[in-house]
Amino acid sequence: MGLLGILLATLAVICVALFILLFGENPRLRHGIVGKMHTLLTRTMPRVIIAILRRTIGEKNLKRLGRCWSYCCESRNPFLQIFFVLLTSVSISGFLVFALPHIPGIYLHGIHLYIIPTQIIWLYVSYYIACSADPGTITEENIRFYLDLFPYDELLYKPKDCSTCHLLKPARSKHCSMCKACISRLDHHCAWLNRCVGYNNHRYFFMFLFTLTQFCAYGLYLCFQVYRGMVIEWGLDQAYLFDRRTGKQVPLSFRKAMIHILHRDRVIGSIGILAGVITVVVFLFMIYQLYLAGRGLTTNEAFKWEVLEDAIDRGDIWIVEETQPSKPPTTNKKSKHEKNDTKDRNAVGQSIRNRRKPATSTGTIVKEHQVTSLEEIDNIYDHGFFKNLKHIFFPKPIPN
Repeated sequence: MGLLGILLATLAVICVALFILLFGENPRLRHGIVGKMHTLLTRTMPRVIIAILRRTIGEKNLKRLGRCWSYCCESRNPFLQIFFVLLTSVSISGFLVFALPHIPGIYLHGIHLYIIPTQIIWLYVSYYIACSADPGTITEENIRFYLDLFPYDELLYKPKDCSTCHLLKPARSKHCSMCKACISRLDHHCAWLNRCVGYNNHRYFFMFLFTLTQFCAYGLYLCFQVYRGMVIEWGLDQAYLFDRRTGKQVPLSFRKAMIHILHRDRVIGSIGILAGVITVVVFLFMIYQLYLAGRGLTTNEAFKWEVLEDAIDRGDIWIVEETQPSKPPTTNKKSKHEKNDTKDRNAVGQSIRNRRKPATSTGTIVKEHQVTSLEEIDNIYDHGFFKNLKHIFFPKPIPN
């Protein structure tokens, strides 16, 4: 296996592992091979490693190692930020040293000498903005603003206090154990930014994703065009190979010429391959994030809706309609989504009546029916694709 094959195989393994870690707990995947692999990676292997370490280094050193692990992986730290800046800086330096001398070239105009530094500066600026912007931290001073921002849907979100912050949790907010704060419209905690992505910095997160995607795509384009120029400069477009099967000379194909250059000039090729992989991964992630945002969902809420859909498939979700009878022909209807007690599947009505008194001739009339599809439940935070994106990119300003 050549260098290119080793790189592609390594990247494929990394991508599969990331997919398993990210989606292994998905209700639709957790009972299959993906769920089993997720259990292996997150539960079985850690237990085995801990048992081996306990025997080899002792309990005292294991506790020290556990504290280091807790700081590195379970609390806010700048390690991934430092790694990103170092990886980016090393890659850019390699490009400037080995690829920039070929610009301008046969396939590259001199204007790129002005575009490249602009791209580099903007990448660092956008990353700094994304890392420094407040995600929407809820405090005593601004909690009224966040309470008025989103209504409670009484399904995913109900009025209750945060047991850590001791503040009323606004709808769509979530407490982040790493940031040690409640964040409005929390999407997820991003270790690359060392902070959460929430109501106030979601737009900057998208800005950075777009900047990184186009920066890497541009770098891939430059590396490819430099290699194309090398094909001409090295005379590989006029080269021939001897075909042992036919006994004749055949022109060297473009693919083989590029592979030949890759083996001779590995720095530019490695930078181009890295840029290409990052382009694809970040672009797909950005599209997924835009898809969720356009549907009026956060990453956290998307998982909750998947759990809800799984409960619907089990027959655990019912819609309860209450009607208060009165002498005049006026009725007051209220619809609410309730989740029944799965411990007693035959007592669905009883589990609801435990929270509401049984209907009488003068009391509340209760009508209920089982939810069979997720489409029967409305997402009150979905205002249409473009309006949802407008709320992301142009949020209401937070009062000082």
